[in-house]
Amino acid sequence: MPKPVVEIKNVHKSYPAGTGKLDVLRGVSFEVRPGEIVAITGASGTGKSTLLHIAGGLDTPNEGEVRIAGEDVFRMPDARLAAFRNRTIGFVFQFHHLLAEFTALENVAMPLLIAGCNRNTAARRARALLQRVRVEHRADARPSELSGGEQQRVAVARALANDPAVVLADEPSGNLDEENAAALHDLLWSLARENEQTFVLVTHDESLARHADTVYRLHEGRLHPGRK
Repeated sequence: MPKPVVEIKNVHKSYPAGTGKLDVLRGVSFEVRPGEIVAITGASGTGKSTLLHIAGGLDTPNEGEVRIAGEDVFRMPDARLAAFRNRTIGFVFQFHHLLAEFTALENVAMPLLIAGCNRNTAARRARALLQRVRVEHRADARPSELSGGEQQRVAVARALANDPAVVLADEPSGNLDEENAAALHDLLWSLARENEQTFVLVTHDESLARHADTVYRLHEGRLHPGRK
């Protein structure tokens, strides 16, 4: 059996609340292997996004360990962690977070340029990714000129730019209509199966979660087996 790409071990996270604290995550542990899609469901405010941000090194736990591609994320100095995130972890968010002043092609190329890739190589890679997610014909359009579904496909392409070990997606279909959400689901599954891309998805969308390899429900700070 291949080694896990993502290893979350006994993660705790709390925030100050009045004179006490609010325990959001209480000893969360799970693993994700290459090419696997894991969906994490749960009610709003249960800590799903917090867990995803900790998995991606964007937030720190009070206790616990996070390993991505065998690397202990929170033992890295800040500069090394930033470079590691850029090369090893892809992020897809509900509201895309595309840079408004850049074209779709330039948005996808940005992580490659940050990683030190030259402009010509970055442009070729970005165009190939736009083709993979079937929006290459919109390469020169800016985000304001794209539909919601097209923006999310560009965001997926950007997340894949540096061939990351894992893509973390926070409500990726939450801002899409039913037709575009279904198309995005199909895209993610084809990427997982054809390219052995690993995904961790936080979602309220039962149709998205139902097709995951593994489903967890986050409730009262703990992970429980979810329904498929």
